[in-house]
Amino acid sequence: MKFFFDNNLSQHLAHGIRELSELTPGVEAVIHLTDRFERNAPDVTWIGDLSQDGPWYIVSIDRFKKQHGAEREAIRRAGHTVFVLDGQWSKHGFWMQTERFVRWWPQIVDYSDRVSGGAYRVPWQHSPSAKFQAIPF
Repeated sequence: MKFFFDNNLSQHLAHGIRELSELTPGVEAVIHLTDRFERNAPDVTWIGDLSQDGPWYIVSIDRFKKQHGAEREAIRRAGHTVFVLDGQWSKHGFWMQTERFVRWWPQIVDYSDRVSGGAYRVPWQHSPSAKFQAIPF
């Protein structure tokens, strides 16, 4: 599984998760948008270019509703799966987001191993029994 962190999340979070995932079976790659694209690359551009390596699991706070659905269509065509962090995530600073994301990470990896395509909301409140909510995409 390959994970791609959108630019609305810290590259430090993505790189930390990459390091923490070195021993996680099935996780091939964890990168941040800036590891591969210009910081201001349009979503439709990087979504399409990313598909050259096969489908990715995208982690973002963005709901991809700009450009009249073009982003969502590009995601569907590429076969990517999206984990959308609930809007409440953006109300918290880096360290709170990081602490919470590290708690969610094993569940995200486990869920990713069972799904392909679609979009899922990651709530702010963490629970080991929490389920990801499918988002119409």
